[in-house]
Amino acid sequence: MSSKITTVIFDYGGTLDTGGIHWSEKFWEAYQYFKIPISKEDFGNAFVFSEKNVQTLIKPESSLRETYRAQLLQQMKYLENKNPLSGAYYAIIDKLVEYCHRSVINNVKKSKMILARLANDYKLGIVSNYYGNLVSVLNELGLKKYFSSIIDSKIAGVRKPDSKIISLAIDSINSNPEETIVAGDSYTNDISPSKQIGCKTIWLNVKSWEIPLDTKDADVIVNSFNKIEEAINKLL
Repeated sequence: MSSKITTVIFDYGGTLDTGGIHWSEKFWEAYQYFKIPISKEDFGNAFVFSEKNVQTLIKPESSLRETYRAQLLQQMKYLENKNPLSGAYYAIIDKLVEYCHRSVINNVKKSKMILARLANDYKLGIVSNYYGNLVSVLNELGLKKYFSSIIDSKIAGVRKPDSKIISLAIDSINSNPEETIVAGDSYTNDISPSKQIGCKTIWLNVKSWEIPLDTKDADVIVNSFNKIEEAINKLL
């Protein structure tokens, strides 16, 4: 391993848990699977509504299933106001939760193998816009042991795309931006702020919330989490 790169910092949601699929797309996938008759536009608004309101409903000890349930209930709350028919779909919340949970469990199996190898050569960290229960979730998934630094935005009091939260992770891991690679699925939240402070960047472009017109801040772009190690090697 080159001494130049000592640290790799990952996003969690949409990166380690879904392999590059933004959670708006993962939830939409579940809605389509269960044939919930809403438009993509209405769902997108429901997703934004949920993210704004779910923070106070999730406790530090909340499990993965409890997190998805809280998110889905908030989405349904918004959709019921838009379309009374959607109220009937409260009855399948449990199925939606299990669909999401099963998908993440399957994806995390692959992530674990990659993280286990990377942990032999690098200090690993996580920076996530989360709900205060990231440590509990990582423990539940068996991922916590791979990381020297875990930064949950709710606990840190700062959210991406503010680069301060990325600097916080780098400082806590006793590294510096020039020695750090940041990898994530959000160009706006992960890539641009990391590049701004001098990190190298890997954009996981699979199914993103938004597609930027300019991708110059991404040093390497991959379309699969399985290509992360190859991408890191290109930056050594």
